Amino acid sequence: TDGWFRFCGMQSPGHGPKYAFTVEPLIADHPITHGLGKAWNTPRGELYHSIKLFDTATPLAHAKRRGDGKPQVCVWTNRYHDARVFATTIGHHNETMVEPTYLDMLTRGLLWACSRDPRKDFRATDKKTNDTIAALAVAPTAGAPGAKTVVTKCCGEGNVAFGRTTKASSEEKAKNNFARNAIDGDPRTRWCAANGSAGQTWQVELGKVEHIKSLRIHWEKPGTAYRYQVQSSADGTKWKTIVSRAKNKKVRRIVSHTVDAPGTRFLRVRFLGSSNSMWASFWEFEAGTEKLPPLPTALTQPHSSLADVTAPDDIDVTLFAKPPQVNYPVCLAAAADGTVFVGVDKQGSLGKKPDQGYVLRLRDTDGDGTADQINQFAKMDHPRGLFFDNHKLWVLHPPLLSVFHDEDHDGTADRQEVLIKGITTNQLHMRGADHTTNGIRMGIDGWLYIAVGDFGFVKATAADGRQMTRRGGGVLRIRPDGSEMEVHSWGLRNIVDVSVDPFMNLFTRDNTNDGGGWDIRLSHLHQSGHYGYPSLYLNFPDEIMPPLADYGGGSGCGSMFVHDLRWPKQYGNTLYTCDWGRSVVYLHNLPQAQATFKTHQEVFLKVPRPTDMDVDGSGRMYVSSWKNGKFNFSGPNVGFVVQVTPRGFVPRPFPVLSEETDEQLVGHLASPSAVYRMHSQLELLRRGAGDGRIDRVARLAADTRAQSHSRAAAVFTLGQFDDKSIVSRLLELVALDGVREFALRTLTDRRGRLKSVPTAPVLAALKDPNPRVRAQALISLGRLARPETAAAILPLTRRKTKPPANTTTLHKQPDPDRVIPHLAVRALVAVNNVDVLLKGLDGPDHAGAQWALKSAHGRKAVGGLIAKLSTQRDDTRRQATLTTLVRLYHREGDYTGDWWGTRPDTSGPYYDRTPWESSEAIARVIRTVIADNDQGTSKHLLAQLARHKVQVKGLPQAAKVASTETLKPLVLPKADPDNKDQIANRAAADVLAEALKTRGDAAKGLKLFTSQSCARCHTTANGQKPKGPHLVDIGKRSKPAELIQSILKPSEKIAQGFDTYVFVTTGGKVVTGFVSRESAKTVEIRQLTGLPIVLPKTMIEERVRQKKSMMPEGIVGNLTVEQLADLLAFLKSLE
Repeated sequence: TDGWFRFCGMQSPGHGPKYAFTVEPLIADHPITHGLGKAWNTPRGELYHSIKLFDTATPLAHAKRRGDGKPQVCVWTNRYHDARVFATTIGHHNETMVEPTYLDMLTRGLLWACSRDPRKDFRATDKKTNDTIAALAVAPTAGAPGAKTVVTKCCGEGNVAFGRTTKASSEEKAKNNFARNAIDGDPRTRWCAANGSAGQTWQVELGKVEHIKSLRIHWEKPGTAYRYQVQSSADGTKWKTIVSRAKNKKVRRIVSHTVDAPGTRFLRVRFLGSSNSMWASFWEFEAGTEKLPPLPTALTQPHSSLADVTAPDDIDVTLFAKPPQVNYPVCLAAAADGTVFVGVDKQGSLGKKPDQGYVLRLRDTDGDGTADQINQFAKMDHPRGLFFDNHKLWVLHPPLLSVFHDEDHDGTADRQEVLIKGITTNQLHMRGADHTTNGIRMGIDGWLYIAVGDFGFVKATAADGRQMTRRGGGVLRIRPDGSEMEVHSWGLRNIVDVSVDPFMNLFTRDNTNDGGGWDIRLSHLHQSGHYGYPSLYLNFPDEIMPPLADYGGGSGCGSMFVHDLRWPKQYGNTLYTCDWGRSVVYLHNLPQAQATFKTHQEVFLKVPRPTDMDVDGSGRMYVSSWKNGKFNFSGPNVGFVVQVTPRGFVPRPFPVLSEETDEQLVGHLASPSAVYRMHSQLELLRRGAGDGRIDRVARLAADTRAQSHSRAAAVFTLGQFDDKSIVSRLLELVALDGVREFALRTLTDRRGRLKSVPTAPVLAALKDPNPRVRAQALISLGRLARPETAAAILPLTRRKTKPPANTTTLHKQPDPDRVIPHLAVRALVAVNNVDVLLKGLDGPDHAGAQWALKSAHGRKAVGGLIAKLSTQRDDTRRQATLTTLVRLYHREGDYTGDWWGTRPDTSGPYYDRTPWESSEAIARVIRTVIADNDQGTSKHLLAQLARHKVQVKGLPQAAKVASTETLKPLVLPKADPDNKDQIANRAAADVLAEALKTRGDAAKGLKLFTSQSCARCHTTANGQKPKGPHLVDIGKRSKPAELIQSILKPSEKIAQGFDTYVFVTTGGKVVTGFVSRESAKTVEIRQLTGLPIVLPKTMIEERVRQKKSMMPEGIVGNLTVEQLADLLAFLKSLE
């Protein structure tokens, strides 16, 4: 369990194959590893994988894994609260565990854990003691007294080798796998060589010369093709080969041979190797002078035992199906009546051969918990997800989603209807199916939800013609007739299934990316949510929808939400998830936390490699196992299916819904079983909206005495009737507290109905005290996509509490307070009102506006952000705007099926960083900001460029030649009182009139703009550090006459935000100027002299606004009207 992992200090899912390894101390002088020296070789071992070492643990020694050479921690200590924990994964084999070096290390560790000093308290053993302990490794073991084991004996009848004298080139003595075991008739014992090398031999002396005509070898492993020879001899010296399988590729565990070997006293088996590196090992060897008799059925049927399954004491488990009739079960679905459909794929996750997949139909006709009728329902490659209703089986078998129709109701499909083509990529054929599109679940809202692995899909085309392309993984949904395909949520890695509860909460257990920070994640999937894989979760974790939990290593597989209140309380309203890697089915009872849930996980079943699960209408659960299976075909003995029920549970037959009355069907919507509610709904919908059905369902939805799951089922049923009254009926339900969330969802669930949905009730729900209602209102507003709603959405981007303090693991932490802000941002992106977002940058919700603008790839958004830069004087907000512009420099490239592999670039924020039409405009701003030479802003900007992986061409050169702002005080050029042509000596009205008539030269005006010191207080390029009023677009924003008047009489109209202030410091100093930038701690002021000064806020005693402009009158007094016209031409060019 997770608590066990935390106690130990390390998580390890299992070990590798058998081989000796070298232990290398990491802390040589530690009292525990003191006796290991520089290195110690284990005699034998099975090195465990160290997946996750907790922060409380200290590694003491490691060993390098064979194959990739990666070090695996194998000795460590842990601090668990106030307790000392010593741990090691070394051992496993008796030969290692009797080694003095091992036992000394173990003793030192135990002393340390008990707070003793190993240096003082350790006592070494003598050689005699060591030898006595070593002898235990090969000592025989006694059977447990009173044990009752039923054993099927075999292989004595007709076997002339039975009980005779044997010998072998080597024996696995530590496990008592002696040569004699192969002729003892006990299928539990075997001979095994001491190692895996080829050339090992086993032989038997028959006691007398025999004419051997038949042989039978019971090899150990069912999924292995063994290569070998069988030889005969009269004297044990001269040998003749009578069987040769030196090049065998057939996978068979029990192999029979017909031979003709007269004069045989000795028989020898020579092992030449195997298909998957298995050792020389067999359970029994038989030799007959005639044809050997048939074996007992228990031995010929592949071994699948309930001993493999561990369940709670109050849960019963029966073996429902096993090989050879049912094997390689990838997925399963239970029909309401208890018929079970099993998806079989003998190619596993990486095989690529065609025609290896099909769906089996299993029925238990006598109710004993075991299937007794099995037939093939339909054939297809790679079945991955199933749902059955009314003689139709929906099958996800990438690249297709199909529905198979059993039109004559004989239990076999008669017709295939394709609902989606191309629901994966060509990686399915190039690599295999391990990251393809996977499981499906039907929701009570009438949608099929599809778990999409991170192959994604290219030009997936639905039956209604809708086409989509999407990189990465997430959840797709579609109507059961193949219409309205759309994305539900995205940014997951390689989910295999999706679970749906009665209230349309979706859950999934994702797969780890093997050490890249994305481990086994349990997620609550919100519609429109983005979960961050692979480009956001590590470096932009505050932008992702958080998981419910991160459970470390494993391999998420099938899952389901069981809502069957006939089961005991702890099991009947519960999420179940299969972890293939851990061989566990977990249960999760999830308490609500605002708009999401808190985490919980405990072991429900221990099952070898569980793949999928489902429950039928009578309350029987079915779980499939991939026992003995690998990633491709490995022989027939793979997998089984079990049936699971509460102890003492009596399953009641499921009714024939087509024979039920409308009243009975509506009554079933109030059933304690989600399966009853689902299939009763589907039957009602098949009958249509007439005969008062809508009224009956609406009454249940509005009934405050009914349970919440019943009312929710009624709302979701109501929304699927094809009737003009549905919107008005749903609006009535929106007014009811108990079903408001479900009614809002249903109102906006079908895009064809959105135009008839009024905005007001959805907006009102944003203020609902129930966070789940607010969350749904945001999702619904995103679907409505009405720009006028953006201003109401924006405040919900604000967190109500502080974010988690531990930011280093933010990407894997649950964070319920982030859910509604995330949904609000997703809604703003869908609404796409850039004006509201740009305006919001000046308000209290500026952070949310920036967050939403990061997805606003459009010229209007970029232009607005660039313009905003030049008016922002607050350091924090200005830097946030620059960050948003850096984010918008790239967009995600178009997906063509070029999968990113199992370890994609996670640096983000895009995987395929692609410039677009506004990238160069952003680059110009970046160059300008760097050239502006503000150290703090430049440092921030350079950090964001690195974080976002943005490289701007010419940036180093621009930084190198950037002009540095002079720090000399501003000195106004003096006018010549004797020059009547200079403006200082002329009436302002005359200057204005004449300047408007004069054609100016913008190039000359640029020079005047600098020489007259205008550049000391004004910015003329987007991205420059704010000083005074920003003049970009001034030619558009102001008429020529207004520009001239502002130059001649600046105090008559002061630009907004550039008021003059007098600051009085605590030391009595007086500073006059306008605020050019302000942070939480400092204020930067542009003084009358044009020089900037930064005052800490703690030093400011008083701040007083003045009515006079900071721009001095007479700044152009030394110019002529012609020169003023040049300056005006330059300002007009700033468009």
